[in-house]
Amino acid sequence: MGATDREEEGANRLRRPGAPGKVLAMEAPPPDRDAVAFWRPAPGDFPPRTGFALAFRRGGVSHGPYASLNLGLGAGDEERSVRENRRRHNIAAGIEGDEPLRLHQVHGRRIVEPRQAPCEADGFLLRAGDPWVAVSAADCAPVAIVAEDLGRGVLLHCGWRGARERIAAHAVSLLETVGVSRERLHAAVGPCIHACCFPIGPEVAAQFDPKLLRDHPSGQPALDLPEAIAAALLEAGIPRERIRATPDCTSCLPDFYFSHRRDRGVTGRHWAILRLPPLGA
Repeated sequence: MGATDREEEGANRLRRPGAPGKVLAMEAPPPDRDAVAFWRPAPGDFPPRTGFALAFRRGGVSHGPYASLNLGLGAGDEERSVRENRRRHNIAAGIEGDEPLRLHQVHGRRIVEPRQAPCEADGFLLRAGDPWVAVSAADCAPVAIVAEDLGRGVLLHCGWRGARERIAAHAVSLLETVGVSRERLHAAVGPCIHACCFPIGPEVAAQFDPKLLRDHPSGQPALDLPEAIAAALLEAGIPRERIRATPDCTSCLPDFYFSHRRDRGVTGRHWAILRLPPLGA
C-alpha cells in the first residue's frame, strides 16, 4: 500500500480485527486546528445515526500536558478549563442540558441503564431515545454495540481488565436478554492503545490467550487490545463482518489523542459518546 493509499484510509477508517494496529498515516488535520473535531466510524462500517464519536484533543483551552480539549476533571487540569472544554465539546456534538450522562469507571464489567448514572460501572445499556451517554478514555477502548434497527445498544469502557473480564461478551448477552439477536448486532472499537505501544508484564500476559499477544521491541509480550475485544465479540456470536476496530493507536498519535501510558499518567481524557435516536426519527 503506497503513501497515497494510506492517507486515504485516514483516521476514521476501521481496521479488521487481527490486522496490524500501528497507524502509518493520518488523514489531514481539521482545517481549523482550534475547532473541536471528532473521530467517527467510517461510513458503511457502522450505523451512522448512532452518533458514536470521540473528540480529538484539539479545540479546547487547556495547556501543557492537558492541551487542549481535556474533558477529565480528575486528571489534574484546572477545573475552569475543563468546564469550558466540556461546553465546547457539547456544542460541537449537539448535546444539550446536563448530558452526556457518565459513570464512575472501575475497570469491571457492570453495565447499567442511563437512569442509574452516576454509579460505579463500565458500560451503558441503551434503548432508542435515551439521553446521550459517555465513557472516559485515554488508552482504554470505547466500544459501541448496536442493533441494526438502532432499538438497543451499549457503550463500554474497556481496558485490559475489561478485556480479561470479557465485558464485550457480557454486553452481547445482556442485549440478548432484552430481545436483540446476536446476529443482528454491529460492533465498533474506537481509538485505543494498540500492541505496538502496549507491552505488559508476565503476570498480565498469563491472563490472556497467547493468540492475543504480540512481540514487542522491549522483549515483553504486548497485548492486542482491539483483537482481545473482537475475540470476545466473536465468541459471543457477532459475525466477524459486523465487527470493526479503528487503526488509530492513541499512544502513536499525540497530536490527536491523549495517552495515559505514553504520557506516564499526566494527560487529559477523552469522552466517547453514543446516543440511539428515537425509533422513527
